[in-house]
Amino acid sequence: MQKKIRIFLSERLEENNKIILGKDQSHYISNVMRLKSGNKLLLFNGIDGEFLGKVAGTEKKQTIIQVYTKQRDQSEPSDVSLAFCLLKGQRLDFLIQKCTEVGLKSFIPVISDHTIVRDMNENRLNKIITESVEQSDQLNIPQVVNALNLNEFLHSLKKEDVVLFGDISSKNNDLTQLIKDKSKNYILFIGPEGDFSPQEREIITKNDKFRSFSLGKNILRSETAAMAGLVLLNFLLN
Repeated sequence: MQKKIRIFLSERLEENNKIILGKDQSHYISNVMRLKSGNKLLLFNGIDGEFLGKVAGTEKKQTIIQVYTKQRDQSEPSDVSLAFCLLKGQRLDFLIQKCTEVGLKSFIPVISDHTIVRDMNENRLNKIITESVEQSDQLNIPQVVNALNLNEFLHSLKKEDVVLFGDISSKNNDLTQLIKDKSKNYILFIGPEGDFSPQEREIITKNDKFRSFSLGKNILRSETAAMAGLVLLNFLLN
């Protein structure tokens, strides 16, 4: 295989099986990736692992894929989720793309008092996530949960959740002291441009699930802070 082409499929995958793709995926494979009959590719669905496949032909303009041997077993997802306040347009796309490449379990959009954007195109975000997983050689697809306000986010937290709150005013810059218990579910929480309102800060600082830390003295944009935090957490936890 000269070029490593990986395709996410929603179908179940097993050895020696044939899959007839729908119109959209057939178009993607034939016209975007320009694969022809006999070309090999790698297939994954986020559940069954990764398989070697081959384009076996077309039927009524639908591509037929022959599945061969399993190449990799399904891996465990990252231990970290990202909670972040919604961003505008391309900045949101960039955050979703790059954080997916770094590796995480899920995205948790939060609407705060200072959040300007109040909705998101979930289909677009899932498309960016899928493409990022394909190119970064991962097997797990991070989930995007419905946007929550701060109170809803707080009420959604489970007993085993620990929220690592990126806060430039925090004097704690040693993450190793905050993640000693690796059995916990860690959520990196990145605030909005312009910071949280005083009322929100009071709620956060009084919540015992939140542990504040600093990524340094520089003021980082939300997408930069999210990437930097995820890189650090994945390194320390894994």
